[in-house]
Amino acid sequence: MARPSSIEREDEEIREEIAKARAHGMTIDEILALLREGYGKDFSRSAMGRHCQKLDKLGAKARQSRMVAEALARQMGDANVSRHMRANVEMLHGVMLNLFLAAESPDGTASKKGAEALNGDPEGLMFLAKTLDHLAKASKTDTEFVAKIEEQHEARLRRQVEQTVTANARRQGLSAESVAAMLDGAFGVKK
Repeated sequence: MARPSSIEREDEEIREEIAKARAHGMTIDEILALLREGYGKDFSRSAMGRHCQKLDKLGAKARQSRMVAEALARQMGDANVSRHMRANVEMLHGVMLNLFLAAESPDGTASKKGAEALNGDPEGLMFLAKTLDHLAKASKTDTEFVAKIEEQHEARLRRQVEQTVTANARRQGLSAESVAAMLDGAFGVKK
């Protein structure tokens, strides 16, 4: 494993300042000047360049993940919380698929824990099983949440229909039996 760079060994405050500056579009030279003036820190330009490349790659991956999650969420339904839950579940499925594919690839890109999980390491298998368990629970919880929201929405609509029909029927001078028949037949609202 490679040794941490001089920037990675710095306090989190310094690394956060670098990340903020990079996110605001500052160049490597501007960031170096900022750290020299504000913190009295002097890093090599090449170390800062490597660190900024890592930040840029992480930012690109985060944007890509967010776009994938949002695209999945748009395709999966109407309720916002439900869409995000489903997107998270789908992304976890994707991560697990990548783990399996990477463990089988000849270039060995799987992490040590990922490869151990697939090669029979008990602790790795436990983590993989926990992931699957949490995934199943999240799906079940999401399904229950969607059903509850739909039930509440349907009950609210039934109340509104009943109130509207009853009020209009009274204005028209219809009998209670006529109102009950309309609610029961046309709208499926039963008293």
